[in-house]
Amino acid sequence: AMAAAAVAAVKSAAPIVSPFARATGVGAEAPAELLELTLANADRVLDEVRPYLIADGGNVEVTGVEGGVVAVRLQGACGTCPSSTATMQMGIEKALRNRFGDAMKELVQVDKIDISASIMSVNTHLDVLRPAIKNYGGTIDVTKIEKGVCEVVYTGPPQIAVGITAAIKDKFPDIRDVKFLDA
Repeated sequence: AMAAAAVAAVKSAAPIVSPFARATGVGAEAPAELLELTLANADRVLDEVRPYLIADGGNVEVTGVEGGVVAVRLQGACGTCPSSTATMQMGIEKALRNRFGDAMKELVQVDKIDISASIMSVNTHLDVLRPAIKNYGGTIDVTKIEKGVCEVVYTGPPQIAVGITAAIKDKFPDIRDVKFLDA
C-alpha cells in the first residue's frame, strides 16, 4: 500500500525546477549581520536553504573557502538537475551574499565524481537524505539492483519518494527505474 502511494507520487510529479524558482521570499529577507567568511560559517548559512534542496532529493556541501571564493558541491538530485544553475544563483549564492557581503567574491560549483550503481553506492548516496526521511518518520533501504532497476524498501510519506527517485536516477544514469517495495 505504501509502495503504491510512493509510485503514484513519483508518476504525478511536476517537472523538475529549482526549489528557489518556486519558493517565495527564500533568502530575500533584509541583509543580516555580516559574518566572517569561513567554511564553518558558509556551511551554517546554507542550513537556511537545505530544507528546500532536501525536499527535492538533493543537498549542498561546502567543499572549500579561500580568498573570497566559496566552492560547493551539489548533491543528490541537485547535482545533475537542469535547474541547478538557478538553484546556485537564486538560492545558494543569494543566501551566502546576504551573510558575507563583499567578502564573498565568487561561488563555484565543484563537479561530483560519477560512480556506477551498486547496493552499497546507492545506499551511501542516500545517506544525504536519510536524516530528512527519518524526520518524516520514514526509512529507506536499497535491497536489489538488477537490469537498470533499483528496488528499495521504503516507509514514509509518498511525496518524499519523488525526491528519492530523483536522487537515485540523477546520480546513477544506469538506473532507469526505482521500484518501491513494502517493508
